Amino acid sequence: MKQFFILLSFTVFGVQCCKNSDLINTGDARLIGIDYRKCASPFCGGWFVEIDSDTLRFFETPAETDIDFNDELQLPIPVEVEWERYDNEWKDVPGLIRVTKIFRK
Repeated sequence: MKQFFILLSFTVFGVQCCKNSDLINTGDARLIGIDYRKCASPFCGGWFVEIDSDTLRFFETPAETDIDFNDELQLPIPVEVEWERYDNEWKDVPGLIRVTKIFRK
């Protein structure tokens, strides 16, 4: 019985570790454009970024960046990005992510 609980503990710990590592994603990307659509949030607005051939969108410009999002940018811009999926009511909006860091390459 003791061995069962030890095995169960390691299994639960392993699952929790996998879930946490899936939250934050990092890697190379391209900042490709602005979503100029005007409509009710979260379906319009923000910035488009291409990550691993997927086009995703984010709203908030992160505090950790060297890009001036208020300036006119020459797009596309190769970037390094750290991002995560939303865990609130926006989690079911396809292609919507939260960028926590973005820097020019």
